[in-house]
Amino acid sequence: MASGYLLSFAAALCFAGYIVVGKISQNDLEPITLVFYISFLAFFLSLPFALVNPSTLNSRLFKREVCNSGLWLHVICIFFAMWTLWQGIQFLNPATATMLGRTETLWTIFLACLIYKEKFSAIYFLAFGLMLLGIMVMNGNPADFSSMATLSSGGMVYILLSSLFFAVAEMFAKKVSQCIPPARFTIYRNGIITVISGTTSLLLGQIQWLETSQWLNVALAALLGPGLARLLYLHALKRLELIKTTLIGEVEPVFTALMSFWALQEIPSLEEWTGGALMVAACLILILNLHLVEQRKLNYPEEVEATG
Repeated sequence: MASGYLLSFAAALCFAGYIVVGKISQNDLEPITLVFYISFLAFFLSLPFALVNPSTLNSRLFKREVCNSGLWLHVICIFFAMWTLWQGIQFLNPATATMLGRTETLWTIFLACLIYKEKFSAIYFLAFGLMLLGIMVMNGNPADFSSMATLSSGGMVYILLSSLFFAVAEMFAKKVSQCIPPARFTIYRNGIITVISGTTSLLLGQIQWLETSQWLNVALAALLGPGLARLLYLHALKRLELIKTTLIGEVEPVFTALMSFWALQEIPSLEEWTGGALMVAACLILILNLHLVEQRKLNYPEEVEATG
């Protein structure tokens, strides 16, 4: 179990490094170009993990898996999630962006209620209220609801959209992962995003060849994010319950803030910290509530079934 905790913290640390190194790379690259190079390098980094499996070379299997509609819907959502993420980080401190990204938890709960017809309990309204208050506080004017319309200038709307796209993508990923092994799933995802983002970059005239220092930064971002962070998270899940792994993931903003201060000399303002704390609190309420519901189902299955 101790190794599970260590892997969870390592995954959070790698994700923080991914955001900070990506922010450094953005000094010279447009967001869509950054998405292209990260996906391109992540694609080649993931190839060895699948090529060791002989079934990967089965052309009939490849055609069947690539024609999976859920895979394409997942990849398209991930593409827009990554694009809007880096659009938002252009204007925000990496730690602030990571705190805003915690709204993915709320989107996921909302979508689960909508798609799987789960009950929308009172605790969700509390979490939603805390999230909304956190966003307004982070924006610097908690009393002014009209200021929400101008958030795009600070990148906050982009991050909120990104978290929504990530949440929708996970809805499709759950089903696709039952049909396609994780290693090949990762290769397909990175490969398709590379093609989509590369084509978009060319059409927008934003593609460019990287200098040596840029290649190093982007390669490090690809290794830390799509490479190590995801891999460590999956290994942590094998050793820990989902609830514990998810709770540990809530420390990502702290790691990101520390790394951002060290690498970029940036630190969130008091308003950003306060707003972020409210959003993290909302996530913790949702996660712990789900844990209590699961425990109740295990301990009192008859009662839960009777109440619906």
